[in-house]
Amino acid sequence: MTLRVKSLKQALFIWLVLPLIGLILINAFFSYRNTIDAANNAYDRSLYIAARTIAEESKLQGGILKIEVPESATYLFESNIGSRFFYQILDSNNQSLVGNAILPEPSNPAKNSVNYFSLVSFQDENLNGLPIRLAVLKHSLVETSNLNKGSGTTGLITIKVAETMESRNALISHMLRELFLGQTILLIALTGLIWLVINKSLKPINRLSHYLANRDESDLTTIETKFIPKEVFPFIESLNIYLSRLSNLLTLRKNFIGNAAHQLRTPWTIVKTQIGLAKKEPMNEELTKIIEGLSKTADTSVRLTEQLLSMTKAEHGYEINLSKDVDLVSLSKQIVMDYFPAAQKLGIDLGVDISVDSLVVQGSEILLSECIGNLIHNSIRYSPSGSQVTIKIDKNYLSVIDNGPGIPLQYQDKVFNRFFRGDSKESGSGLGLSIVKEIAVQHHLELILESPYSLDGSTYLSGTKITLRTSN
Repeated sequence: MTLRVKSLKQALFIWLVLPLIGLILINAFFSYRNTIDAANNAYDRSLYIAARTIAEESKLQGGILKIEVPESATYLFESNIGSRFFYQILDSNNQSLVGNAILPEPSNPAKNSVNYFSLVSFQDENLNGLPIRLAVLKHSLVETSNLNKGSGTTGLITIKVAETMESRNALISHMLRELFLGQTILLIALTGLIWLVINKSLKPINRLSHYLANRDESDLTTIETKFIPKEVFPFIESLNIYLSRLSNLLTLRKNFIGNAAHQLRTPWTIVKTQIGLAKKEPMNEELTKIIEGLSKTADTSVRLTEQLLSMTKAEHGYEINLSKDVDLVSLSKQIVMDYFPAAQKLGIDLGVDISVDSLVVQGSEILLSECIGNLIHNSIRYSPSGSQVTIKIDKNYLSVIDNGPGIPLQYQDKVFNRFFRGDSKESGSGLGLSIVKEIAVQHHLELILESPYSLDGSTYLSGTKITLRTSN
């Protein structure tokens, strides 16, 4: 049987406490037996003393057995022990001489655990249905006078004494209660001590976990092992190797995408220049269409290259200083001015609705400019001529709102994925909103999509609002 636990603390606790419980149970069992033996030995000694007292009162004089057992002795025994007391004296022929009860013959005498210097045995018996503890003592009589003249009972006599079990059982029950109470308190105390020791021993691991949880997501440096227990060294060393490999892979990926984007930008720029020169030359209608198609393809490829660069910057934003104060109000005004000619060319009414003097966030102006620019570019690109695109800024958010066709509900949980374009017929790479999401995450901005949406509240059949909300 394999015990599976997900917590190291629980595993240590269980595997320490279970054997402890087993050992305490074993100890309780042997203590139980020793308790019973101790109680029996104490009461058996009292029975033995009673039998010896009767034996000392038995004398052989002139061949005649004289036995004096005062009633007070029985009364004192019962008062002292707390149980009923019986006795019987038998001669060598096993004939009863005197006693206050006819006691049974021992069927299977128990072996004495105490060394008595007499022929005595003890046995649990029943007297008229009443449980008793029986002691049988063999006593040899010594003639005190007229040894050769006497006739009658001589030699060995048998003395039987017995007591009921009430007091004995009460003592055993009391001792067992004390025993199990002590064992229970010991178990609880040791269990609490084990829990405290485990918590204390695992504190370095908890500190390491807290350190890793609060570590900057961009920090891929190796972990210091100065204050780490040696048992955790192999794990930390393996983790450091993994971090080194991951850092190298990310660097290679960044370099590859950056170099590829830069290498692609130059030839496409040349292609666009050549297309511009070709447009100045006289050509027929068919060739004009081909050149226009080439121009659109070149524009799309250049945009894709720029977005690949932007995605690389966004994904590696932790390598850029994100602690500078950036005013989104002034930044948005500049971006709107940059996109205004393109919007006018497409018949889009691009404007701003600003309710605050400034909205400052910490981050990179380059990345935030790319983020807001992508939102404006998407709204302009996918809105028909005559639409409105508004950048609305309030005390803790910036929104880009358009009254274009909107985003279908079934696509709204996918539009921020890379290369997702839905059923749009417009050319594009599908990277714009994924770049927005990456930059928002880097700057701890909440990204909210609402579609359909209407700025004036007149209709909600179309339109899109994408909001960047700060934590202020």
